[in-house]
Amino acid sequence: MAFTINPGVLAIAGVLILPTITTSIGAVGLSTRDQNPMFQAYYLPTNTPQTHAGWNVSHSVFVTNTFQSQSNANETLIIDAENYRYDFSIAYQRNNWRIGASIPYYSTQRGSLDSAIEDWHDFFGLPQNGRKLNPDDQLNINYTRNGKVVYLQTQSAGGLGDIALSLSYLLASDDKGATEISFAIDLPTGSSADNTGNDKVDLAIWLRKTSAVTTQSSLFGLVGVSRLGRGGQLEDHLERQVWTAQFGFDYAFKSSISGVLQLDMHSSLIKNSALAALGNSAQIQIGLKFTKLIDNHDLSLFISEDILVGSAPDISFGLQLNRSY
Repeated sequence: MAFTINPGVLAIAGVLILPTITTSIGAVGLSTRDQNPMFQAYYLPTNTPQTHAGWNVSHSVFVTNTFQSQSNANETLIIDAENYRYDFSIAYQRNNWRIGASIPYYSTQRGSLDSAIEDWHDFFGLPQNGRKLNPDDQLNINYTRNGKVVYLQTQSAGGLGDIALSLSYLLASDDKGATEISFAIDLPTGSSADNTGNDKVDLAIWLRKTSAVTTQSSLFGLVGVSRLGRGGQLEDHLERQVWTAQFGFDYAFKSSISGVLQLDMHSSLIKNSALAALGNSAQIQIGLKFTKLIDNHDLSLFISEDILVGSAPDISFGLQLNRSY
């Protein structure tokens, strides 16, 4: 699937036409991203949890199980892996400015969820896409192009990833709307040797907006672009520019519990690939958020499924705990 119109233009338009009837940027939406194990070392913008002046600390945990087997005349790809990601984030906001840092740790392993995921797919009538034809709980990531191995991982590996520093500015916030712009630099603190970094600097800029529909519900949108540092195993095949967009709906069942339905998309990270797993991606996030669960702690629980089939991992489970000071 190829975009016929610049995806960045479409995404920006989507953000800008959101109704403007809210009073603050708000903590709507989920801090999620594509958990494809081949793309962990590259920076993609996401929602931020900050809602007030002062300090905010968050802990995010993602567990992702992937089985994808795709090929064409020039390319062959298999991703059979389970990856775990932990993000520690800290931010400080004063007036319209916010600074932040995110420190990731991730590990790619054989895993233990294959059988459970197969049962999940059977129960909901979802396609197995060859899962049952392969042994469970194996680690094999192998991308071959024009007869040459581009990416290969068969041994478990993990470690500290690339630390990202961000700066955000609230462009507008009144009784008619709120819009925020952010910039981030992703530092080469990870290692391409164990696929936790790309040994290069990534840059990103994004625009975020929220809009209240009723006293209980909000729309939100984010659009951004990353300029990737061409490093790691994929260096010769990476797109220089990748667009990211997130759109969704947040509904408060009561003051302390809300549900979220969110669409995450990004353009292709790999140049001239016809494989769905390496091209334009779209996945749905379904979550529950618990506000003031304990004192100043907020908890988000969510699950992710690919809706553009084969363009993202089969399933991801996520948890995020925020603390405000």
